[in-house]
Amino acid sequence: MDRWLVRPIVVVIAVAIALSAVPASAKTVGITASPNPARVGDRVRHDVEVGSVGRLEVWVSARGFGRPGSGTLPAGAWSYECCPSQTAGTPAWHYRSSAFTSGGGYRFGAVAVVPGSFLSTAFVAGVFAGVWIRIR
Repeated sequence: MDRWLVRPIVVVIAVAIALSAVPASAKTVGITASPNPARVGDRVRHDVEVGSVGRLEVWVSARGFGRPGSGTLPAGAWSYECCPSQTAGTPAWHYRSSAFTSGGGYRFGAVAVVPGSFLSTAFVAGVFAGVWIRIR
């Protein structure tokens, strides 16, 4: 095998092994929701884990949920936005922190308003994470 072909393959394998060894706590951003599935009228708690410094942004489907509360989110504001890809094209409640976060865990609640499957998304430092929430 040509040595010019072997070297890039070895580098790709080494990078893949190194990335798989990164502990879960080093994740840039993650988001979960509970209960999931939920029932119409349930307050769904969203938990956001931030492992990097950056401005935190969160999108919650406005079709599936009423305006979210601020919970323990860092200083910032919610606004209504039409149809971003971060909520699979549904209208959204969009939160943006007013300053950079230094990482940590945050939570907030939103009341489920209609049945269906809805996407909530978090973004920090160029990285997105999402969770699909089923409402019955």
